[in-house]
Amino acid sequence: MINKSAIILFLVLFQFAARAQQTYQLDVKKSKILWDNRKTMGGHHGYILFSSGMLTFSPGGESGNGIFIINMNSMAATDDLKAGSNESTNKKLREDNYFAIDKYPVATMNVKQIVATSKPSTYRVTGDLTIKNSTNPVDFTATLITKGNTIEATATTTIDRLKWHIDMQSPNQPWQLFGAIQNKLISDQILIKLNLVFSRAQ
Repeated sequence: MINKSAIILFLVLFQFAARAQQTYQLDVKKSKILWDNRKTMGGHHGYILFSSGMLTFSPGGESGNGIFIINMNSMAATDDLKAGSNESTNKKLREDNYFAIDKYPVATMNVKQIVATSKPSTYRVTGDLTIKNSTNPVDFTATLITKGNTIEATATTTIDRLKWHIDMQSPNQPWQLFGAIQNKLISDQILIKLNLVFSRAQ
């Protein structure tokens, strides 16, 4: 006959394991960042892919964290769906006054906290985003849905491109009329949408 105390101990341990922090690896083939800085008269939109990523997470709501490596070389515009039609835009995005991708081929997101909110499956995410060797804090709300050994995460937020020196004025150059006009034609705010899929680390 099973001891009643043993049953209680088993249930406690089971509940603890269910709530304990788990490590999840980002599925880079199924995950993507969508970006959009279109304004009434200008701007572009497209996507960026990840090189790697991981997070620690507990459905019970305990604070988690994570680190994500963003492959800036994968950045591509999708303004025009015709093959090859976005080449000039993609070339422009690599320039120093945009993302300086040849100098800074990697961006990082260091997630410091993932904290449950009062809404089911909704979490507050805070961390540091580094682009072009400039780091600024970010804070946004994400939806995390656990399905067996996977997590599907989505989020929408904005970042101010000027904080990361994504400026149409060429760096270390005198003021330029054309660059100033470009700055006015596109939004300072870049809309970011995250579509992420994670698998529990073995």
